[in-house]
Amino acid sequence: MIHRRLVTVSGLIFSIIVVVLVWWGADRYFFTRSQNLFEHYVHENCTAIDRRIHRYENALLSGVGFMQGSDYVSRKEWRQFVQTLNPKKYYPGVQGIGYSIMLFPNQVSAIEKRMKEEGYPRFVLKPAGKRERYSAILYLEPLDKRNLAAIGYDMYSDPIRHEAMQRAADTGRASISGKVKLVQEIDEKVQAGFLMYLPFYKTGEPINTIEERRRALVGFVYSPFRMNDLIDSMEAHDTMVKIEIYDSPQRSKEHLLYRSERYGYSSKHTSHRTITLGGKVWHLYYYSTRQFDSSTNGFYPILVAMGGLGIYFLLFYIILELLYSRKMLQKNTLEIESSRSWLKRLLDSSVDGIHILDTDGKLIECSPSFLQMLGYDVSDIPKLSVYDWEAKLSSEQIRNALYAVASVPMSFESVFRRKDGTLFDAEITARRIDIDGIQYLYASFREITKRKETERLLKESEEFYRTMFVSINEAVCILSEDIIIDCNDQAMHLFEISKQHLIGMNIFDTARNIVCRENSFAFYLDTAYNGDSTTTECSLTLKTHNETKIVEFTLSGFGRNDSNKLVMIARDITERIEKEKLFKMQTRQAQMGEMISMIAHQWRQPLAIINAITSQMRLQRLMDGNEDETEQENLRKIEEQCIHLSQTITDYRDFFRPDKPKEAFSFHTLMSHALDLIDHTLKNNGIEIEVISNSDPKLFTYRNEVLQVLIALLKNSLDAFEESRVNQGKIKVTIAQEGNFGVISIHDNAGGIPPEVMKKLFVPYFTTKNQQYGTGLGLYMSKVIIEEHCGGIIEVFSEGNETTFSIKLPYGNNGSSNV
Repeated sequence: MIHRRLVTVSGLIFSIIVVVLVWWGADRYFFTRSQNLFEHYVHENCTAIDRRIHRYENALLSGVGFMQGSDYVSRKEWRQFVQTLNPKKYYPGVQGIGYSIMLFPNQVSAIEKRMKEEGYPRFVLKPAGKRERYSAILYLEPLDKRNLAAIGYDMYSDPIRHEAMQRAADTGRASISGKVKLVQEIDEKVQAGFLMYLPFYKTGEPINTIEERRRALVGFVYSPFRMNDLIDSMEAHDTMVKIEIYDSPQRSKEHLLYRSERYGYSSKHTSHRTITLGGKVWHLYYYSTRQFDSSTNGFYPILVAMGGLGIYFLLFYIILELLYSRKMLQKNTLEIESSRSWLKRLLDSSVDGIHILDTDGKLIECSPSFLQMLGYDVSDIPKLSVYDWEAKLSSEQIRNALYAVASVPMSFESVFRRKDGTLFDAEITARRIDIDGIQYLYASFREITKRKETERLLKESEEFYRTMFVSINEAVCILSEDIIIDCNDQAMHLFEISKQHLIGMNIFDTARNIVCRENSFAFYLDTAYNGDSTTTECSLTLKTHNETKIVEFTLSGFGRNDSNKLVMIARDITERIEKEKLFKMQTRQAQMGEMISMIAHQWRQPLAIINAITSQMRLQRLMDGNEDETEQENLRKIEEQCIHLSQTITDYRDFFRPDKPKEAFSFHTLMSHALDLIDHTLKNNGIEIEVISNSDPKLFTYRNEVLQVLIALLKNSLDAFEESRVNQGKIKVTIAQEGNFGVISIHDNAGGIPPEVMKKLFVPYFTTKNQQYGTGLGLYMSKVIIEEHCGGIIEVFSEGNETTFSIKLPYGNNGSSNV
């Protein structure tokens, strides 16, 4: 009895243990199955989010390609482009597709003006304030009430947006920002948001390094997203799983992007996933819903345990086998259903023509977009192969291409044939995949006919433009808001700088001074920007050295649709202007010489008569014995003045002779001659003259031209005394020798020269007076005569109220120094 009870109790205990173990195993089994199903939904949701974000990246790539295909995209063209993309149908969940330009402070007013002219009368850059760099949203479509509020916003001013934009610009890839409050949030239902940026660089500029990419950056094609709208548009098992999304590992309200409504329910299944999108890591936390837990929960473990207890001793082995077989069958069924579901969603949502081939090129499966682009329907799938649509390659080449496809994705271009026989250019991406040990080819294509045509037109246009650009035998520059964006070889020769340094330089930075004949150079630039072509002559003093050139600038608009670009044609006319000035000066001298010769002829005879009468009177008085000393002295003075007048007229006649050759002379004699010619004028103005001669250098050069320069400098001092109204004016002339040079300095105390005037003193077209100096010679021509004709140096120094002009002339082969 005791043994039987012991056996019974042991059997009961053993049976209970078996039941508990069976129940526990069944419970674990169904929980694991539920968890696997839950993970399947989680994986599908993660994949859907990742795939959707990359679809938006393709839309931004299209926008960048559209911008690169044109020198200028207007608001109307951008609207048509976005309407063609049809974001509502093909990119649901996006708030819009826009374009934001990068600006420097001096470009802000111009872009505000342009946008107002394009239909945004209230356009203004916001927020206000001074910053080193700005951005401005120019276009954002569809332009609904929310997106209209974003036009003109400076996203670069916000730290979160700034970081994403800088990351995109430095990497050249799509970049996603952290959590932000969009400026489109204009009502009470505020949603968390983020933005995706893709940089747009200046066409043709190198972008191999971060520095090059920053320098070539023009703006961004971007899209704003309202997080609730984005996730709700996916319809990804919201009845089975709930989700929280953070843009940081910290699960705080500050980083919360999205949260499903959970109704306070404690989920039985949870999962944490991370995905990297546009350089940003999102943390996704999933929770099972009441509906999911109810569909996978029940009394299966208890039923299995009770059934196992009833037939435990008879069917133990059979039950184990059946449970194992059922588990494997359910696992395989779940995997198959999951794979087919994932494949179907991938194919249905794809914009590209996705298709799967066997290794012989026969079509196995394809996306609806594949059939649509080739003009086939579903009934054509069983009889289609790659040979039906591939039009560029021969049959042998197609077989070789099928064999060459590897497991690593490869991209190439070809020509496809539609069902109706029409052809189009296509870009294909293909790779080899393995499914259950069977090899397949996975491929996708997209039509690129318009892109190829655009590339061809751009290439032809650029080749024509370059041919014309290079063939012009004058300096040509293209300016964009005063910045040189292109130039030919003649421009590099004119500015004496390499193309690498010239491109990107402000036109005003190419020279130390640009002085025009009538108005400022900025005036002529503004005139051209306003649509009126203009031509002017200016002096150009280069920064690299003190050389000054006279340049004729022609400025005109670049095209009808681009008011910010100019074509500048520059011609170096220095030699022509110098020749014209010298010709005018020599012509005027010749005319003056002829006039002085006629005056000399008319004067000499009366002077001779006066001189003869005076001499006769003086001799008569002596012979009559009348030797009045005062009268005799006065008669001698009359004779001397007659001789002086005759010599003076001769000096003036020689002064205006333009054809005198080089000759030997002393600096002291030449200076005395110059002072004699204007002695009367100096004395009438009460100006004291002091001549200090430490030596008397002998020179061999163009005496008459040097004399003209000396008179021009003395006349400049005289004019300065009159303007500054100096009562006790003094001019000190110093003649000396320095090495192989004879030096003459003219020093005055007429008020000095301001520093800003000193920089431009020898620049053509620059003057502080209404008329040129002296006889019209001017300081520029004085410099040309001394330095280019006579091989000397002319310099000026000014400090306080005193100014000194210094002329250095070398001793010639026929001259020598005489100290």
